[in-house]
Amino acid sequence: MGTRDALTGIIVRAMIAKGHSDIRRMHKNTVNARKKNEKLLFDILRANKTSEYGRRYNFEGIKSVEEFRSTVPLTTFDDYADYVVRMIDGHETNLITSHKIVGYAQSSGTVGKRKFVPLTQPEVDVYTSNTITRMLANADDYSKKHYGHGIKPARGMFTAPSFDDVLPDGTPCSNIADVVAKQFGFIYPYALSIPFKKMFNEAEAESKYVNSRFALEDRNTLFIFAIFFREVAAYLDYLKNNWQTLVDDIEHGTISELAKATPEAVEKMKKHIRPLPERAAELRAEFEKGFDETIIKRIWPNMSVISGIGTSTFFPFAKRARQNTKGVPFDFNLYGASEGLMAAADELETGRQLMLIDSCYYEFMPVDEETDESDESNILSINELEVGRNYEIIITNQSGLYRYRCGDVVKVIDYLNECPYIVFSYRKGQLLNITGEKTTEEHMAAVVKEIGKLSGCTVTDWAARNVIDEHPYYYELIIENKEGMDLSGYAEEAHRILCEVNPRYMYFTAIDGMGNLRIRNQKPGTHKEWADALVASGRPVTQVKPVRIINTPEKEDFFLSRITD
Repeated sequence: MGTRDALTGIIVRAMIAKGHSDIRRMHKNTVNARKKNEKLLFDILRANKTSEYGRRYNFEGIKSVEEFRSTVPLTTFDDYADYVVRMIDGHETNLITSHKIVGYAQSSGTVGKRKFVPLTQPEVDVYTSNTITRMLANADDYSKKHYGHGIKPARGMFTAPSFDDVLPDGTPCSNIADVVAKQFGFIYPYALSIPFKKMFNEAEAESKYVNSRFALEDRNTLFIFAIFFREVAAYLDYLKNNWQTLVDDIEHGTISELAKATPEAVEKMKKHIRPLPERAAELRAEFEKGFDETIIKRIWPNMSVISGIGTSTFFPFAKRARQNTKGVPFDFNLYGASEGLMAAADELETGRQLMLIDSCYYEFMPVDEETDESDESNILSINELEVGRNYEIIITNQSGLYRYRCGDVVKVIDYLNECPYIVFSYRKGQLLNITGEKTTEEHMAAVVKEIGKLSGCTVTDWAARNVIDEHPYYYELIIENKEGMDLSGYAEEAHRILCEVNPRYMYFTAIDGMGNLRIRNQKPGTHKEWADALVASGRPVTQVKPVRIINTPEKEDFFLSRITD
């Protein structure tokens, strides 16, 4: 055993132990959860009482939850936008938080704009305590329960590329996952298959190649950790299509064009690779048996968990990943956003997640499922929710957002003591999200409006859907127009416009994470026919909303059967 393997054993065991400790704390916090969550609120107010925002709303004088709700208004990101500009451009401090800003998470905002969500160390610490270490502890528990022993410590694969976005002063300015991941950089060579303290970004090399290359060399690879199960499904497609080249490179110690690597990246990789004909022969024999449901467990016998967000809109990707991962349990890891981490899975193979009492202070507004309207007059605390009901979640986080409406709707599944298990239901206003690009109805409406102008037709309605039964995945925009004009030829223009209004979509299509948007034509009168059918079935007219996303079998049967091209 080499030095690296010995250190891997020590570090991964420590990570498993840390994960078990964090899960115990998570469960302990469910007792008197409301009281503990309110203590966090007043800790946040006290820590930020001298900030400009804290002075504005008299944080020092707030002595009860009732005073907090009556004094501090509900907010959205627009309420903080000017502060963030002052923080980034003017380097001002102590505005919305007294904590030092350690990074900014870029998130989707209104059409053509980006949100830069500030991150403090306490906020980042919450993520680091609930990601890979939690996953490893859950996998260890699962293995003990089902096989009578814990997992064998080894390195794993992280599917996401790195991002080097920084502000002029060097402050990280990327996505939340990347900012958090950089906290683990010093242990990358021991916890991850890549032997570097920094992962390559997409401009340096194809991340799927680099991660695959080093993970495939090691038959003891323990886990695959992704942000979304969409990444897992895409990786499995990549592996199916490119295993022969990857295995050839492993056999000969070469780096093929598949790597798309810069000369500098090639030289860096060469220092850590050598011909491995025996491992290559083993891999080739398993791949030649067929890329079936057992392939992952055959090439990596020690594979013990695959982790990613795979519920709600991401469930189809988790289902696809099952096709090649028999015998490997799934960790449906986290529920959160750039603005805060709110819940995490405390066991494998369940879609439910336990709310994190020590992450954010939570408030909830009941949501009418038929009309997607929140009852702002009825704000509830964490222990007052009904199992089976939907709620819009409001957070006060540790980075300067107070009574912040994320726009997320969650469903309460169960309770552990005073703390709810939840699942993410949907995001208000969000239409499509294949790989974290977060395309909203507003984004797509801007595309449809411009296509109407360019074509000269009268657009009467439209709907869109994710297409994930072929790779790369893509959006399908189905437009209904009065003249019955064929608009499919405007797909290139539609893609260009969507890139302009949603830079995250532009990024993911540019790196081949997604295919370009396509347009199809809807039979005139289809949307009216759908609405009329709902009214005829007894649905009140006021509750019949336009269909903007085709996401159920019923909608697919109806709308796809009325496509004219």
